[in-house]
Amino acid sequence: MRILLAAFISEGILLALSLAISFLFNYPILWNPSWRAIIVGLTLIIPPLIVNNILWRYSETNHGSIFYRFSQEVIIPLCRHITPISAIIVAILSGVCEELFFRGALNSLCTRLVGVEFALVSTSLIFAATHFIGSFKRYGAMIPLYTAMGAYLWLVHFYSGSLTAVSVCHGAYNLVVILLTRRRVLT
Repeated sequence: MRILLAAFISEGILLALSLAISFLFNYPILWNPSWRAIIVGLTLIIPPLIVNNILWRYSETNHGSIFYRFSQEVIIPLCRHITPISAIIVAILSGVCEELFFRGALNSLCTRLVGVEFALVSTSLIFAATHFIGSFKRYGAMIPLYTAMGAYLWLVHFYSGSLTAVSVCHGAYNLVVILLTRRRVLT
């Protein structure tokens, strides 16, 4: 239950920030929903899932790696205590609210103020940093990996032109990783 509460609070804050930026700066939120966007989003979870699998395999033989420590201390306990229904809720919340903020509102603001390249770099770094608020010292070495994922999601949004596509990609990726990890630790 605490996992869902934390998700509702953190994602709710991002939703509120997104709506505030959209309202204050008069940036429309363009979801551009379509079947194509959903298919693109679902298809584009494959590359990060491959990377995730490679990192899991690497960490199994490299117990000193930051990925192993982060997995053992954060990811596995989270997945062990989350139900499949809660995993779906968390995946939807993270896909919609994080993408609305990072690739929607914040990206629009950065792009218009300082350009596309800076928007890619800055929103990806901020995306990564927010995942480690309160634990920079312990898990800060994971920030490059999360920045790369933020950049990947930025590119999905940029080339698809759809918040729907990137939200589906992000949410579906989170759901698959949670369920696979849950299956891995409960069997």
